[in-house]
Amino acid sequence: MILIFGLTTFYFRKWFALCINISVVVYFFIFMQLYTGEQIDYSSPPAVMVTSKVIWLADFLLSLIIITIGGYAIYKTFKSYSQIVREHVDSLKKFNYTLDNLPIPVAALKENKQIPYFNEMFYKYFGYESEEIPSFNHWLKCAYPDQKHRTKVGESTEEIMKKAFKLQKQLPIEYHDFKTKNGEIKSAEVHHTFLGDTAICAFVDLTERKQKRRLIIETMMQAEEKENQRIAQELHDGVGPLLSTAKIYAHSMMVDCNCSDKTLYGNKLKELLDSSIKELRNTINNVSPQILQQYGLVSAIDSFVKHIEAVTSIKFKFAAKPLNINSPLIELTIYRAILELINNSVKYGKPSQININLDNINDTLCVKYKDNGCGFDFEKKKRTGFGLSNIINRIETVGGEFDLISSLGEGVDVNICFDL
Repeated sequence: MILIFGLTTFYFRKWFALCINISVVVYFFIFMQLYTGEQIDYSSPPAVMVTSKVIWLADFLLSLIIITIGGYAIYKTFKSYSQIVREHVDSLKKFNYTLDNLPIPVAALKENKQIPYFNEMFYKYFGYESEEIPSFNHWLKCAYPDQKHRTKVGESTEEIMKKAFKLQKQLPIEYHDFKTKNGEIKSAEVHHTFLGDTAICAFVDLTERKQKRRLIIETMMQAEEKENQRIAQELHDGVGPLLSTAKIYAHSMMVDCNCSDKTLYGNKLKELLDSSIKELRNTINNVSPQILQQYGLVSAIDSFVKHIEAVTSIKFKFAAKPLNINSPLIELTIYRAILELINNSVKYGKPSQININLDNINDTLCVKYKDNGCGFDFEKKKRTGFGLSNIINRIETVGGEFDLISSLGEGVDVNICFDL
């Protein structure tokens, strides 16, 4: 009766189970009444008991009830189990279908490092068949042919994965510069979802991001190098000629100057040093020379020529027609070029005369520079001279043309043209 109560309560609906239980209790009381009234006697011989309709009916009804309830309970049990199994299989199919159709590489990794599954994208990304990489160590050997690098990656990954399996916690791992089957070098970040002793590993490609990061760093380095070159050029072309002139004045004060000229030379020297300091500040701030900004190209060149002429025996002939220059960059380029040419003539050429001519011919700005010094080997100097290279680079950068003719003992003849 306890078994029947339990089975009917668990497997049947509430009201149906209540009716069956009441029927069983009624049957039990009737049976007990018949048994105590000696209408049922189980101590009788088997032949007598078989012929007793009451005993036969009681046993038949009890067996029928037990078989019916037990059979239905077994049926419901198997049906429920089949449903659970079917749902589990469907869930696995859906799960596998989802993994197979994910747009990123996915693989299953066991705690013992076996790889029982990976999806189609994993195959396309790495190019390996399942037989080629049955375990993590096989994949590691294919991805990192260099043993030293492979050992380092393997040890760090194993330490992280042991901790991750133990905590059942997501611990992303980055793999850099590994090799695919077709020889591509890639990088990826792996995210894990843990299901007991299995980790579902999703690979997020970092190759493009890493390339962009590398490109940014390279661009920054190039920009830094370019800025360093700019500062070097500005210092050489801007501050260099001023300091060279200041050096000439200082030398004249010490050697060639009488007392009456020392004050004049001292003021000139101070003026040149002040200009050098301003030029240095302008270089740091990436702006044009102050004299060029305030007075224009012709006045700036004329001022520098007068500084040089005052302390050397060189005679200058500077002529400039009204110029129509709308580009501050071209003005700065011409100013730097002429200062560098004068500085080179004073230091190396030892001329007695320098002619400078600026002219607009139609839409072309022409700059002519000529000295009667000792000259030099232009091709050789172009390869080794920093200042001459600066002049050429500056002019060509802003779209100008540079032409220099010189040989030993023949002086220097320079033509610079800009199409305005």
